[in-house]
Amino acid sequence: MLPGADPYVTFQHPGLEFLYFLSGEVRYRYGGRTAEVRAGDSLLFEATALHGIEAIQSAPVSYM
Repeated sequence: MLPGADPYVTFQHPGLEFLYFLSGEVRYRYGGRTAEVRAGDSLLFEATALHGIEAIQSAPVSYM
């Protein structure tokens, strides 16, 4: 994600979600929880909960 990108899209689907952050810093929301994550961090959570980037703290952000 680049500066100015809309980070407020949320997703919801069956299964588990695993994210590994390669660059940047974000506030990531999943269900009722929020995590501050940066390059080198990972998240694993139930993907049936609404989830997505809430705010970009440091751009650009890349993750897989």
